[in-house]
Amino acid sequence: MWWEWTLRVFAGIGALGVVVASVVAIWGLPVAVRSADIAQQAEERERKKDQREDEKEAEEEERLTVGPAIDIQSTEPNLFFSGGSFALPHPTESEEDLPEGGYMSEEYRTWFAENKGLPVNERSVRVTIFPIHQGTVVIQGMRITDRVCRPTRYTGTVVVPPSFGDSGGEGLPTMVAFDLREPVPRPWKMRFWTPDTTPGEGGRDLSGNAFAKVVYLDGGEDFDARAFDLWFFTGNQDCEFGVEVNATTAGRGSEWYRVLFPGRRMTYEVAGNPGRYNTSVVSEDVEGAPVLRGPRDAETPPPLVKGPFDAVG
Repeated sequence: MWWEWTLRVFAGIGALGVVVASVVAIWGLPVAVRSADIAQQAEERERKKDQREDEKEAEEEERLTVGPAIDIQSTEPNLFFSGGSFALPHPTESEEDLPEGGYMSEEYRTWFAENKGLPVNERSVRVTIFPIHQGTVVIQGMRITDRVCRPTRYTGTVVVPPSFGDSGGEGLPTMVAFDLREPVPRPWKMRFWTPDTTPGEGGRDLSGNAFAKVVYLDGGEDFDARAFDLWFFTGNQDCEFGVEVNATTAGRGSEWYRVLFPGRRMTYEVAGNPGRYNTSVVSEDVEGAPVLRGPRDAETPPPLVKGPFDAVG
């Protein structure tokens, strides 16, 4: 009958629809699975990216906090041109004990070192400070450490250099002076004259805190550096001492760093002024050998003219 045929047709169409739907469902299953995998992979990539950024931040923080924040290099002024007075602790008995070379010779330098020669009353050293890490370092001060002073033993021989002209007024780094006779030596700002004298003559003008204005040094590829000439005054005492620099950085706070003096020495020495020496060794010119002379009065050291010492600001 016609209606039986119609039912069979519709039944066939229904069965075909089920087959098509099943095929579509089966075909779409891998797509859904792939989408879920892609989403999971994207999530994993984001997690690893965040982890790498955290590790990078941790490495940067470690780089800023591990190891010293600054490097300090020191150089000594040339003995030949540093001016001032020099002395040996013992008398010089014979001209045979003197170097045959002139004041500029290596032989003279060796003789002076072997006889434990020292500058008298005042001595200087140049220190240059470099930041090691990225970021800003703030230099806020310097201090004397491990100071030992006693009445001078350097009464034996005064060493008199030949005369030299002045330096031509060349620019100098920041000068910081320490009077080691003070109960707690302070870092004074210094110049080589006083308001009552002309430049290059008279006393040493100590006026104000050398670190009343702190020094900022930027680290990194184009890092900053700052040089300081440190001067030490002892009067009639022999003094041995160390120096430390205060540096403040982000993540580390305030720290003190020891200055290593030339020759990697932890301490520096200055001889006191005895008033009079038993013998004298005099260089009358640069090229000639020194000659031995008799007793000699010590030079009067230049006065330290002090103004007010400002607080760090």
